[in-house]
Amino acid sequence: MRPIRQLLLIALIAAPILAQGQEVKTAAAVLERYKMALGGVDAIKKMQSLTVHGEIEASGMKEKATFVYYGKPFKSLFEAKRPDGTEITTGFDGQVSWAVTPQGASIDKETPVEAVRRDADLQYALHQPDYFEKLELAGITEFEGHRCYWLHGTTHWGKDNNQFYDVESGLLRGYRFQADDASKTVTVAIFDDYKNFGGPLVATTHTFRTGDHSQTLIFKSVSYEPLPDSMFELPAAVKALVR
Repeated sequence: MRPIRQLLLIALIAAPILAQGQEVKTAAAVLERYKMALGGVDAIKKMQSLTVHGEIEASGMKEKATFVYYGKPFKSLFEAKRPDGTEITTGFDGQVSWAVTPQGASIDKETPVEAVRRDADLQYALHQPDYFEKLELAGITEFEGHRCYWLHGTTHWGKDNNQFYDVESGLLRGYRFQADDASKTVTVAIFDDYKNFGGPLVATTHTFRTGDHSQTLIFKSVSYEPLPDSMFELPAAVKALVR
């Protein structure tokens, strides 16, 4: 379930600020445009908590699953309930990435901690270059029917990462990236249906494609109400594995 947690945090977007016809020539300019579109640095910093309720559709699944995501800077909790009633919970307390499924509790020891911290970075728009060995403007390309600025990068942990920003609107349209674990799995993420919930605009439809498998998250509500740190403490079953 880690890719879901990762991709929930990368779609807080707003309308473009650059004047029509103004050319973007560097990755830094694309990212600066993105921060301005969100409402500026101060507006992004104000987002200290995030709660998302939604549904999940997936290939091979006849009914929708439901989920709730809770986030604070560098902490996250994701709870999903499948149509058959079984539940999956994943989380990150700032140091340990864990999961509890019907099969029991586990700790993720394969994914670099820096990658998990990035996934839980609520102000990711302010820090994107910090996670990359290099991040460059590769040109303009077509992505899912949109003409986009293509940013190509390599993370500090050696994974290929591509970002696509709509040339016309400035919106982040999606990603194409290698999994952060030891696998070479490539996932395409697509973001659509932006809405305002009282903060930055949010893409309320997230579609992820990996090979023949497709999964779509549909956001039903988004809240920025404060969350207690205690919500992100390790469950007892996970604490037993840490000892």
